[in-house]
Amino acid sequence: MVKPDYSKFFASRVNLMSPSPIREVVSKIAMRSKVRKVISFAAGEPDPNVIPRELYAELVKDILENIPKCVNYSPAEGVPDLREEIAKFMGRYEDVDTTLDNIVVTVGGSQALDIVARVILEPGDIVIVENPSYVNTLLCWQHYGVRVIGIPMDSEGLVTEELERVLRKLKSESRIVKLVYTIPTGQNPSGITMSMDRRKHLLELASKYDILIVEDTAYNHLVYDNVQVKTLRSMDSEGRVVYVGSFSKVLGTGLRIGWIEADKEIIERIRYCKQPIDMCAPVISQYLVLEILRRNLFDSIRSKAVEVYRCKRDLMLKALDEYLPELKHTKPVAGMFILLWLHEGINCFKFADILLEKYDVAVIPAAPFYTSSGGDNVIRLNFSMAPQDMIDEGVRRIAILHRELTRKH
Repeated sequence: MVKPDYSKFFASRVNLMSPSPIREVVSKIAMRSKVRKVISFAAGEPDPNVIPRELYAELVKDILENIPKCVNYSPAEGVPDLREEIAKFMGRYEDVDTTLDNIVVTVGGSQALDIVARVILEPGDIVIVENPSYVNTLLCWQHYGVRVIGIPMDSEGLVTEELERVLRKLKSESRIVKLVYTIPTGQNPSGITMSMDRRKHLLELASKYDILIVEDTAYNHLVYDNVQVKTLRSMDSEGRVVYVGSFSKVLGTGLRIGWIEADKEIIERIRYCKQPIDMCAPVISQYLVLEILRRNLFDSIRSKAVEVYRCKRDLMLKALDEYLPELKHTKPVAGMFILLWLHEGINCFKFADILLEKYDVAVIPAAPFYTSSGGDNVIRLNFSMAPQDMIDEGVRRIAILHRELTRKH
């Protein structure tokens, strides 16, 4: 008996694959939590105690009893009634005039972003992203052999003046940029929200340089302060924006319901791409979201989430200012995340490992979110999941470890 040499069977693209640092940390937390109570600022998820699970149970019972086809396949593009409700939802909440024919329901926003890459990107294509950007999108699109260029951010979001400089340079070298990927509201990992002037400039650049924009709107419905926020898609007069939506951050990540909205010519290819992949998104979840939208329950669910997460955000910001006033951090008006810059010379991976092992606090090292150097001493903090009464204590422990490691540098 000879064990096969598996390496000769693998596709060449496996060499482009890397583990997700988020999932790796989550695995460590799960193991640690078996023996110790962990304060987690790691996962980017809604608090399960904020989700109305009893309401969901009633709705699912009703669905299972009265909609027999909920246990069968739906069309690959999604239950038609749900797509129609999503179109109404986008009109009401996002000021986007669309129809069900422009919408494909996906297995969360993650599948949507993967399908966009399958349809649009080829090896060697240039993709421009915010720096830092959502690491799982970077890892996913890495599978397709694209070249990623990161553009820095400031307190107003993507620095579009730098983007214009890069686009001008690439054009002078006869290199073609396919698309810009952005999370303009409550960006992951920074929590930054793009200003209206930057949004307008981004659309102008997309038109001038003939590129597409992939707008990830995962955090659009978790806005805590009175700021003007409009989707790029609602401001798009040329059909250049591919809108990626998700109900995960408000209704629950486990439902796995997202969607893509775009010009019909793009949506047609997306539908063809999706059909053989998964047949359809989870059908019971589709009907659950349909009933939430149809019965006008979304507002109350979202309002409770915004109220709770605003309080948690404020507690974390207060604790950071109290215990780590010397350190730079972002101040989100939306989303679930804060970036914290540690003392220069403190490695974020080492810091996260020691913090979990010694102080039972979990954070995400931010370096993998960066497309170039600059994140080696940065960690991402999530404020939505931790119990309110543990946020101050968790930040206090971060400060204790930071002082210990600073003395060694």
